[in-house]
Amino acid sequence: MMFFKGQVKKITELTFNQYCLLLENLQAAKKAVPGQFLHIRIREGLAPFLRRPFSIAGTSPREGTVSVIFRIVGEGTAMLSHLQPGENLDCLGPLGSGFETIDKAACSVLIAGGIGAAPLLFLARKLTDEKKKVFLFYGASTASELIPLKKYLPSEVEIHWATEDGSAGYEGLVTGLFVKALKKGLKPEEIFACGPRPMLQALALKNDQWNFPLQLSLEERMACGIGACQGCALKTKSGDEIGYRMVCRDGPVFHSYEVVW
Repeated sequence: MMFFKGQVKKITELTFNQYCLLLENLQAAKKAVPGQFLHIRIREGLAPFLRRPFSIAGTSPREGTVSVIFRIVGEGTAMLSHLQPGENLDCLGPLGSGFETIDKAACSVLIAGGIGAAPLLFLARKLTDEKKKVFLFYGASTASELIPLKKYLPSEVEIHWATEDGSAGYEGLVTGLFVKALKKGLKPEEIFACGPRPMLQALALKNDQWNFPLQLSLEERMACGIGACQGCALKTKSGDEIGYRMVCRDGPVFHSYEVVW
């Protein structure tokens, strides 16, 4: 973990209200692993007061850059979308745990809902570097909310789209699209998911029968980002013991069997 100034290199509007922010910082680019996040102070002053957590969507150690993808949901992210190249952001990170991949797994599945695609883009590159076959199931409410993922993914990744209104790809939830693929013979050896909590809960409960190695990246409101304020406590289990862990410090990645829904 470190504090650093990230200089804005570029900000790109991906779809309405969704952006990719490219920051320059060599140390962060070298240290970050898929699944981690940056805790960013939007601007100096009291408003907005708290930092905002953003999953790392990719890095380029050669160019010394880190990218995050975000959606405008309030005052802070609206301010972020208006940044100009050359401005600096006060950043804390990389924070949190990364995804754990299985060395001998040949088939990896990524399941993303909405802005939850961000950390899985970073992971997809790692998995293809490991010479694995990667399938990405990506869903949103409607076609206009789908991020153009192909420009951020290795060409080897096979993408399957879903929209709840049927305006693009499969009509329905992305979890339904994944179940359909399983029925057609897909045999994942490891699964990684990030998205809305109901999506992750549905996957975790179904996985009680499937029993796949399943890791979840949880999205949670955070204040400090290092576990001190305990504002992002998550009910978890270890064996027969029930307790609480911090999403920022102990996560944001958890095995599905650890989370108490």
